[in-house]
Amino acid sequence: MQAITRGVFTVVVLSAVLSALFIACFDPARATGTAAPAARNTQVKPRLVAPPAVAPVKAPAPAQVPIQAAAQGAMVPVQAAAARLESESVPMPEVTVTVTVTPRPSPRPSPSPRPIRVGYVPQRGAFGATSTVHDLEESGQASRLTHAVYAFANIDPTSLTCLAGVTRPPAPDPEDPDQGDGAGDAWADYQRGFTAAESLDGRADPPDARLAGNFNQLKKLKARHPNLRTLISIGGWTYSKYFSDVARTAATRQRFVKSCLDAYIRGDLPGVGSRGGPGSAAGVFDGIDVDWEWPGGEGHLGNHVGAEDKRHLTALLAEFRAQLDALGAANGRRYLLTVYVPAEPDRVKAGFDLQKLTGVVDFVTVQSGGRHALREGTILR
Repeated sequence: MQAITRGVFTVVVLSAVLSALFIACFDPARATGTAAPAARNTQVKPRLVAPPAVAPVKAPAPAQVPIQAAAQGAMVPVQAAAARLESESVPMPEVTVTVTVTPRPSPRPSPSPRPIRVGYVPQRGAFGATSTVHDLEESGQASRLTHAVYAFANIDPTSLTCLAGVTRPPAPDPEDPDQGDGAGDAWADYQRGFTAAESLDGRADPPDARLAGNFNQLKKLKARHPNLRTLISIGGWTYSKYFSDVARTAATRQRFVKSCLDAYIRGDLPGVGSRGGPGSAAGVFDGIDVDWEWPGGEGHLGNHVGAEDKRHLTALLAEFRAQLDALGAANGRRYLLTVYVPAEPDRVKAGFDLQKLTGVVDFVTVQSGGRHALREGTILR
């Protein structure tokens, strides 16, 4: 009996041992007292815990970038939550995204604190062909203007300087290539005595006054409108023939610019009787308007054209700017420089380096109404 009992005990013990070994090998979770992570017949693999949804990182618009970041050149680090292993023994990976934000450049400040309105005063207006300074005031338009441009001054075909003191009409045929050679109207500019009825302030020009004509009327207009600025426009459709010649070299540019400043800014007009003389027109004009129609071609028949007109125009404007600034520094004031440009893209491409010239001039006047616009009187732009 004892032998049977020992045999049974041995069988039970062996069964328990074999059962324990089976569980340890094929179900380790039960062996350690933990719940199985998946079905028993599924192979257990390391699992990743998905991170919270993260929107794609985009560079913010300049207006949305924090001020401090934009001011520093804005290298903005963005750390996203990374996927991590379920097991704490594996280090969590870190992802860094760097976004480069370029601050928007501030716009170049406007040289004028208010909208620019330009009115043209034609030289021949004194003879009733178009509007006069008196008409400009009576119509109420003068009070709306910021700038009045007197059109036009010519270029001397021989000396290649600003032509002043000449009274000679252009040739009547607009197809004449020499139509504007030597033409000018000094009589209308500063010699003609205006009657009381014609004058802006109801006072006639005295016969012994050094300054009369349109120039004196412009001075009276400025006295009524202290914020109004006046410019003398050189060139135009008929008088642009020799621009290519005066702009060709540094020496020709310097001589031409000085002659224009002498006549229209310093006011040294040729003397005729009691009219004119050194400084007689000082204070009439506040600057120069360059109206070259057109550098690179397609101007009046007979215009001189050069392959380097585009570059030479920029150099000519730079010379005007330099001499105007030097004179302004001596006089304690600022003189204006403007340029007239065409509306047609082909003409702009052929003769105007807008990027360079806009850094030299105070503002640009774009063609509106074409070359015959002055026939209708004052043109607001």
